[in-house]
Amino acid sequence: MPTGRQRPIRVCHVDDDEGFLELTRRTLTREYDHVTVEPTTDPEAALDVLDDVDCVVSDYRMPTMDGLALFAAVRERDPDLPFVMFTGKGSEDVASEAISAGVTDYVRKDASPDRFDLLVNRVEKVVEAAERERALREERERFQALFDNIPEPTVAYELREDDEPYVTDVNPAFERVFGHSTAAIRGESLDDFVVPQDRTDEAANLNQQVARGEPLDAEVTRLTADGERQFLLRDVPNRHENGVRFGYAIYTDITEQREREEALERSRERLERQNERLEAFAGVVSHDLRNPLSVATSHADLLAETGEVERIEHVREALARMDELVQDLLALAQHGTAVQQLALCDLESLAVRAWASVETPDAELEVEGDCAIRADEGRAQQLLENLFRNAVEHGSTGRQMESDDAVEHGGPRASGGDRRRCRARIGR
Repeated sequence: MPTGRQRPIRVCHVDDDEGFLELTRRTLTREYDHVTVEPTTDPEAALDVLDDVDCVVSDYRMPTMDGLALFAAVRERDPDLPFVMFTGKGSEDVASEAISAGVTDYVRKDASPDRFDLLVNRVEKVVEAAERERALREERERFQALFDNIPEPTVAYELREDDEPYVTDVNPAFERVFGHSTAAIRGESLDDFVVPQDRTDEAANLNQQVARGEPLDAEVTRLTADGERQFLLRDVPNRHENGVRFGYAIYTDITEQREREEALERSRERLERQNERLEAFAGVVSHDLRNPLSVATSHADLLAETGEVERIEHVREALARMDELVQDLLALAQHGTAVQQLALCDLESLAVRAWASVETPDAELEVEGDCAIRADEGRAQQLLENLFRNAVEHGSTGRQMESDDAVEHGGPRASGGDRRRCRARIGR
């Protein structure tokens, strides 16, 4: 039995000579245990057993149907079943006609043992060849089914002398995504159809990598039926025994994934900015609320000590100023630092309101002349409050040079541990 076969070769032998049929059956089954023979003198009967045999061996000249007519009938039912012409007519014309018709092989018939050896040898070869071809065809069909059903756009290609990929096949997903049918793109350069003009150099570099036999795994931008999209391109090049370079390129669309990543990055950046504003907010709150809070606390303490009811109004004003600051600072934390509207503000009024919001028991405010500024009123007042408080709390012992608009602070400490006195002068 030939190497790798698990069962005998089943042969249907057709001949109108019953004696030769029996001789052939006995000889083959006795001498060759890997061959079984199903003899028949009726060509029509042979057509009924084609599904159960591996090869048909037929005489040429028969009264009801000659060998070539039987061959044509077999081919209609099974295009791949091996068919060996085994005839005693032996003329070259019959052999030539049989081979031209597509008969698998031809053996001249006689009853010698050598002839039966030759017949079995030819039958073995044609059956093995047919089984190999059938296995290859089934493998190709399985691969084609896999290729056609890959959900990602996939291209089969060959690399030519210019190292560019030329299309041999594309799957339905490629046709759908890129908008090019197999018939339109087969035999053409793949890059001419899918590479944007500003990406040709990049594509050439990738082709060089594939030409060197290196696997490819890269993010690329390609032209599709819906415009440019981003893909993960995976490519494993190979080489046939005849030296032809080929491979398969698989495109996985990552456009939406990249868009989500970019949106996530933008969200992260926004969150960082918000955190920065919140940190700034916390710092500003702790700093700017100290002015009205100190005023409210001071008047509340004096109210408790002296019972002076008029100090309640000062406490209320300080609390109102705290509420105003909180609202402004919340807006700052939520919407950023940009000033939305500027107005013409009287500097004296701003200074007086700011002075009232700062605890300045040992300082006095002096406003000289009239002056107006264009500013955001709330922030301008907040600026002056911080300025006044810093002057009172951190005033130096020296005297600054005079200027048109200034906050002067300083002066010697009075004997007995008195706090330094401060004078703020604002004007022209």
